[in-house]
Amino acid sequence: MTSEPLPFDLKLAREAFATTGGLHAAATRRAAGQLSAPDYDQLRAHDAAYVTALAEGRVQDAILADDAFHRVFLDVADDPDLKVSVDLMLPRLRRMDLWLFTRKSFDPGQNTHPETIAALEAGDVDTAVRLVEESYAHAGEALAAAVERGAGASD
Repeated sequence: MTSEPLPFDLKLAREAFATTGGLHAAATRRAAGQLSAPDYDQLRAHDAAYVTALAEGRVQDAILADDAFHRVFLDVADDPDLKVSVDLMLPRLRRMDLWLFTRKSFDPGQNTHPETIAALEAGDVDTAVRLVEESYAHAGEALAAAVERGAGASD
């Protein structure tokens, strides 16, 4: 296992990523038919900021850019219940994201933002929704894998 105590319960962590993925998937589905050209521009800009921040090792900026990317869907979906639910999950996810990202256990090659945008532009909502859900599930599994291989000790 790991030589340092985890700042979270791993089972709850996996569930938090799955729950949040479902919320963001619902927002993506609801926003799909309403996205405008400026929304797509925002999505691309947030993705570019995310990729750059990851490449430069700026963990906080990468996390904020990823949040901003998904916030576009929440804003366009305009569902107050989804927004509140995501906001309630953020503190829990943030602690886990920071733990994972600072151990360089996150694979930037798993970025599905470009494919999500392309699917939405092509009208393939189901694929976009699946990609969003899978990206959160992958983050939860990456966290579990990092813990299981002892990434807490050092990478």
